Amino acid sequence: MTRSPRRTLHSILLGLVLMLFASPALAEDDLDSHYVTLEPVVVNMEASDRGRYLQASIQLEGNDLEDARAIREHLPAVRDRLIHVLGGRNPDNLAGGGAREDLRNEATDELNELLEEMTGSPRIEALYFSDFIRQ
Repeated sequence: MTRSPRRTLHSILLGLVLMLFASPALAEDDLDSHYVTLEPVVVNMEASDRGRYLQASIQLEGNDLEDARAIREHLPAVRDRLIHVLGGRNPDNLAGGGAREDLRNEATDELNELLEEMTGSPRIEALYFSDFIRQ
């Protein structure tokens, strides 16, 4: 039984589409990187008028591959500490780049303190916000 050219073309296109969509997922989970991409963190913010939320997408940069592996190993504790640091803030105090920079520094210090307690040394070189949405 021979395949029609149209059916073959559809199979090839389907394979290419699957490869294109699979590639980003592999890159994000690359264990040979000193960057660690976290799932977005969503926290409640302090507001008297209505429910307010902060959603932040965060990448952590380890000093080297060993540090990135240690961060990945302790992700539940890292996420918990981030929720503690980011949550309950007044939305007006997070406006502007200076406020986000202060928050970035505070979160980095808190996470390094946590990781030092758990692993014996601070592990984070930098913390990056790729999304920072107040609602």
